[in-house]
Amino acid sequence: MSGLFGTLNIGKSGLFSNQKVINTISHNIANANTEGYSRQRAELQTTRPYSNPSLNSSSEAGQVGTGVEVSQITRIRDTFLDFQVREELGIDGWYSGRDKFLTEIEGVFNEPSETGLSSLISKFFGSWQELSKQSETSNARTVVVEQSQALTNELNHTYNKLQSVKENAQDLIKQTVFEANKILDQITQLNQEIIQVSVAKNNPNDLMDRRDLLLDQLSGKFGITVDKKIFNGVDVSTRKDEDANTPDGINLVQAVDPKKDADGDGVADKAVVGRLSYISSIEPVEGEAGKYKIEYYKDGDMTDDKNRVVVEEVSLTKEEFMKLDQCRVVWTNSEGQLLDADGKPSTTDMVKFTPSSGELKGYMSVQEDVDKYIDQLNKLAKSIAYSVNAVHGQTNDATKDDCLFFVNKDNATAAGESGITAGNISINKNIIDNVMLIKTGKDNGGESDGTRALAIAQLMDKLMEVQKVTEDTDRESFINVLCDGLELNSEGIQTVKGRTSGMKVNNYFKDVTDALGVQTQQAKRMVKNQFVLLQSFEESRASVSGVSLDEEMANLVQSQHSYQANSKIIATVDELLDVVINGLKR
Repeated sequence: MSGLFGTLNIGKSGLFSNQKVINTISHNIANANTEGYSRQRAELQTTRPYSNPSLNSSSEAGQVGTGVEVSQITRIRDTFLDFQVREELGIDGWYSGRDKFLTEIEGVFNEPSETGLSSLISKFFGSWQELSKQSETSNARTVVVEQSQALTNELNHTYNKLQSVKENAQDLIKQTVFEANKILDQITQLNQEIIQVSVAKNNPNDLMDRRDLLLDQLSGKFGITVDKKIFNGVDVSTRKDEDANTPDGINLVQAVDPKKDADGDGVADKAVVGRLSYISSIEPVEGEAGKYKIEYYKDGDMTDDKNRVVVEEVSLTKEEFMKLDQCRVVWTNSEGQLLDADGKPSTTDMVKFTPSSGELKGYMSVQEDVDKYIDQLNKLAKSIAYSVNAVHGQTNDATKDDCLFFVNKDNATAAGESGITAGNISINKNIIDNVMLIKTGKDNGGESDGTRALAIAQLMDKLMEVQKVTEDTDRESFINVLCDGLELNSEGIQTVKGRTSGMKVNNYFKDVTDALGVQTQQAKRMVKNQFVLLQSFEESRASVSGVSLDEEMANLVQSQHSYQANSKIIATVDELLDVVINGLKR
């Protein structure tokens, strides 16, 4: 319709459209400080013009415009920047998790310091040096026992503290798994709502902002891949860790196409997705080597015993047990049933979750580091115990003694060294009760004979292959294989030979602490670098999606003037219509 009424409708369309623009600007300003909000823009387009020029309408000059309308309200978002931010959030979470615990491990070792293990090892061998000069005095023997107890107590304490660090990491893994599953449930719910709104040909901008914020949070916990699907839905899956021998990414959230109904029941088919479950305990089955009883909780939720699942007699190699113990997370479906490598429900197959990045990867890698440091601490304890016991013995065969100096305090015999570790190393109780049992001389020589004590003190400088000690290494294999056997020194005392490919016990421990320092510094450096890099990407994303109050106020003024101009058009048409309708009466 042309004429004054057509002009009136054009003014009305401009009025209503600018009102929607002002509403959108108002929404942007209100959410300027809302986390995860993307600024929105009302897209204006001309309405369908009135008439088309043709042979039968030669009187028309051409198409006559009919006004303006808001075609859609879109959010301003850069998908590539989202990908970059989530990628860096995963790496930041990874190294932040490592930095948190590596710093704690540094505090456990407390090196270098006057009370650290390195100093106590030196004082321990130094006390034997002094005893060799004053072997006839009980005071020097008491100092040896006290310094030895200080050393064993510190080894015990360090071992237990490292175990505590590992337990703390496991607690955080459990908490992270619980939080990640809750986030996945929220993303799944938002995904369904977004698809429903999109099917109705509307833009669920605010819902998509909330979903993107949750995806950002999830990417900080472990690496994810996000694929866009029909009706603004997304599929979310884990990113495969290239360094781990694990199956490809498993779906965590899957967009359900409402048009798909394979079973013909009139309801869109549900997607099959995976969830993460937390392993609370891995206990060996008594009398069954390589068999373990494993207990896990669905979604990592240990607040309800209904979520508890026990799997009897799972076969694991020693390496598989270590990896599962360090990981503590397995794949299950939404009902809590185990999934195999093909993503199919299983009763016994356990596929551990190996994230490519994120907090979970950081916590899991720290558990591996803690196991490594505990193993190195055990190597140190075994080397000191075996070498000292070998020299301290009375018999010519230094692998057999009637009075060990170091023993395993958990050993049922109360005087054995079998299975000795940093966690159970102790001084023979008989020696603690009677310091005169300490052997200081050759073949129980005179009171002033300190040759054996001197030989023990000289063990500090012996080169032994400490690095090759294993869990199964006993004293015989340690002395004969890793120390090249025994020999008589210049004083006629049987002592270890040592080998050029070995190292001093104190130097070995120094290498351990140096490696820890390098790891910690690397984690701190990566955290610092990631902070700068992540801040750069977030600023780039904010420049695209963030709300600029200055820009919004400028747009508001522009829309206000447009609204007022359209109001003026309507008022003008009203006056013209008054002339046409009422003026003709006169």
